[in-house]
Amino acid sequence: MEFVASGRVVRSSEVSRHFGELLDKLDQGELIVLRHGRPEAVIVDFQRYEQLHQELKELRALVDHLHLCLEIEQRRGDRVLPAEAVAKELGLE
Repeated sequence: MEFVASGRVVRSSEVSRHFGELLDKLDQGELIVLRHGRPEAVIVDFQRYEQLHQELKELRALVDHLHLCLEIEQRRGDRVLPAEAVAKELGLE
């Protein structure tokens, strides 16, 4: 089983007994919590959570943008129009 390289692995029983101490050490990296020997949760400090959340929002926006570009490309096909023709199609003459 491979875990995040920077993460430290703790058992859920350790978390319940030493929660405050573990929170104090979150600046050393996230904690991967095992329950019955399997990864069950990850504990990260709030600043890191906000950073990850922002990165996720940006990645989702990028994916949406890429999907839109692909859809435009598919609809356009091989058709290449000069600027004047585009203006005419859009009624901008």
